[in-house]
Formats: sequence, structure tokens, C-alpha cells
Amino acid sequence: MSLTRRFFILIPSILICLLAISCSSERTKPIGLYNIDSLMKTQTSYLQSHQAILTKTARLNNDEKVSSVAPQSAAEWENELAIFSELNTINKPINKGEYQIENYPDTKSNLIVKSFSTTEELPVKFLKLYYRGTLDRLYKIEAQYNETNSLFSSGRFLTMEFEEISGKSALSSYAIKGGQKMVLDDSVQYDVKVIVKTNR
Repeated sequence: MSLTRRFFILIPSILICLLAISCSSERTKPIGLYNIDSLMKTQTSYLQSHQAILTKTARLNNDEKVSSVAPQSAAEWENELAIFSELNTINKPINKGEYQIENYPDTKSNLIVKSFSTTEELPVKFLKLYYRGTLDRLYKIEAQYNETNSLFSSGRFLTMEFEEISGKSALSSYAIKGGQKMVLDDSVQYDVKVIVKTNR
């Protein structure tokens, strides 16, 4: 058999191998540390479909205000939880290699903690996931998010709490506590606590 004929016989096998390698590469694309986007989409979809109402207690310096909000659209829910979506910056390729990942029992409960922390000057200083058994049974999130630019610097401590409903984690409350310092202006301290009520 001539070399040319052998080559043309081998072409289909070579193409199949290349296709298999390509598909394998697609399946093994690096994934993020924790899929915040997926969590936010799941929660906003659940809250919207169950007509959730938010009761907010907001304190700005020494002023306090209580209000109720009932977001209707997915866009309104995404806006309400936008600050938590910012935690997704841990998954940026330039950032995710900077985090130390630990798993350990929570000393104050029977939950497990998965912790992502960094000593670098990154927006997300740490992210802690409290869960039972697997990350699908999420009970609490804690995180610190910092932001600095030429106009202001701010730091926020974020928490989200969940309750298990029909085997799934549903958002039951969240809080944002922090401060902001404007250039050539006084600093502002704020504390927002939100209770989530759904129509089940």
C-alpha cells in the first residue's frame, strides 16, 4: 500500500481523535471557585415566582428607616441583590489563584464551612459558605467586599441566610453593613437588614 493511500485512509481516524480532544477540552475548561451567578439566578427566580416581600430596616449614621418592598420582575430582584453578585469577582482568572481554600467544622453549629480568603488587595477579602452535607444545602454566606477608587473607598460586610424548603435552600434574610469615605468629605456608616417573606 502506497504512503499516499495510507495517509488518506488515516485521515478519518485523525479527525475523530482531534474531535474527541476538542470535546474533552470543552468539558475540562477551568471552573470558578464558587458559582455565585448561578446561586443568584436560582434565588431571584424562586423569590419572583413566590411573590416574596422584603422588609428592610436601614440605618444611615444615626437615622433609621423601615420599609417594605415587593419586587415584581427578575430585573428588580437582580437589582436588590446586585451587591452579592459582585462576589463573583473571586472567579476571575486573574483573582481566583490568589485565594486560600479551606473546609472545616463551624464551632458554633453543626455546619461545615468552606472558606475562600486572601491577603491580596482584592475586592472580595473573604467568602465563607456554611452548609450541611453538600453545598446544595446552603445555610449562610458571609463575605467582605471592598471597593476603592479616586473618589471614595468603602468596605461592606455581607451576609445571606437560607432556610431549607422542599430540600432546597431559599433566601430568608440578608444584611449589608459597612461604611464609605468620600474624598474631602465625612465618612458614612450604614447597616441594612432585610427579612424575606414568601407566599408559599
